[in-house]
Amino acid sequence: MDVPATLHKWLTELADRPRWAALALAALCLLVYVPGIVRLPAVDRTEVIYAESTREMVARGNWFDPRFDGQVQAYRPIGTFWAQALTSRIAGGAHARDITIYRLPSLIAVTLSVLALYWLATPLIGATGALIASALFAVAPLTVLVGTLGIAEGLSLLPATIAMLCLARIYTAERDDDTLRLAMLFWTALGAGMLVNALLVQILVIVTLIALRFMDRDLSWLKRLLAAKGVPVALLIAAPWLIVRVLQDGIPYSGLGWQRLIEALGGAQDMKLRAMPGTFILALVLGFLPGTALIVPAISRLWSQRTDKLARFLIAWVLGYLVYLEALSSKPGTYMVQVMFPALAIAVALLVVRKEESPAVSRGVLIPWPPLAALFPLLPLAAIYYVMRETPSLPAIILAALVAALFWLSAREGRRGEWKNWAVSGVAALGLFAITLLGVVLPGIDKLWPARDIQRAIANCPASSLGILGYNEPSTRFVLNRNAGLSTGYSLARYADGKSDGLAVIAQSWSEQNPSALN
Repeated sequence: MDVPATLHKWLTELADRPRWAALALAALCLLVYVPGIVRLPAVDRTEVIYAESTREMVARGNWFDPRFDGQVQAYRPIGTFWAQALTSRIAGGAHARDITIYRLPSLIAVTLSVLALYWLATPLIGATGALIASALFAVAPLTVLVGTLGIAEGLSLLPATIAMLCLARIYTAERDDDTLRLAMLFWTALGAGMLVNALLVQILVIVTLIALRFMDRDLSWLKRLLAAKGVPVALLIAAPWLIVRVLQDGIPYSGLGWQRLIEALGGAQDMKLRAMPGTFILALVLGFLPGTALIVPAISRLWSQRTDKLARFLIAWVLGYLVYLEALSSKPGTYMVQVMFPALAIAVALLVVRKEESPAVSRGVLIPWPPLAALFPLLPLAAIYYVMRETPSLPAIILAALVAALFWLSAREGRRGEWKNWAVSGVAALGLFAITLLGVVLPGIDKLWPARDIQRAIANCPASSLGILGYNEPSTRFVLNRNAGLSTGYSLARYADGKSDGLAVIAQSWSEQNPSALN
């Protein structure tokens, strides 16, 4: 079978059938995201805080007061808690501590983000380009990350994508035929974005407009946003978050300094230390695979054609937000750069689709020699097994071999200049790599997830007779299904002397630091 010819024919036929293309993109997202959602234990501290806060909120019956360990979640807007609470209620109380339930809103939102890119970008770059861009966006490692974890960044990716693409359509439009619909969709997305993740979407829009102002010195087109009609819509949608803040704080975010206010409103994620310079650029480059291979010529092409409105907008989208992140943001790069991926995906897709128009665009292409490309996914998988002193299972070995073969095929097609085939095989390679890593390799190594073994060990022990020492992560409360806590040597002695029956789960690090407590 001629694989390249088959890939090219498949892509062409799918692009000519919009409904089938949308179904194929949705199926791609489900195939790539669901294995990690179902198989990965609670892995991220923030997603456990969201899940446990939501569980307690639903249990208390107060949907306006999410708390973790009694602490108000002041910097996390209510919309994400509501989305997770809804899936929790639908699943029922028996699944209240199943982390999968709290990840479903992210799955839905990121899948819809991919579809939104396809639908809204098609008038801008054509059906084939939009299909390629959406598929590249879907399988990018950091898109997969927020599509798998139950955090606000997964939900906010949907309004961010819709708002920016509507803004792009309005900015590039030569006629006003569709302005009202796009403008109302834009303001709806801004309101929804505020509801689930503070002002992340608004900041993205503002810095893009600032960059555009420097590039073309004309903002007269903003009147087509119909702010008089749209702002009330956005505020109405975002109102529950503002109401919750007033109920909990009196005056929202009162007492915060300017820098801390920007950090709080820039999104739910936060770090104790500011990221090193270049962190967000590195996250963007590594997290956008396989599109990273063509990112240099794609951006160069945009810059050379910056007299074109779409090229200017895409440059402003990426450059404006990247400058903001590097200059002001205290957020982790792995959760913040995804909102730039639609712009990069469109830029790469334009390069792929229009390659025949520009024969010299191969300069700066980062497609490796095929054997090296095949090694690229194998090295991290092998490193995981080596570090954990584990032997890979047969399914893991088979999947890894298939992933390597797809990386080899993608690199071969790319180096031949068959970039449409490169895109299709690259999407398949990254998608299968995500399935292998998140659905098979990581969940299959028990040493990585001690909470699972502890949960099995304490399954029949009453909470009143259980002690947990040294496990301070939120997963202790959520994953272990306990609010237990032995905190003193006296408590341990009470169980040790036989006067009371009980079970103590003690972290090795704690026992090494407090050896006398166990004597």
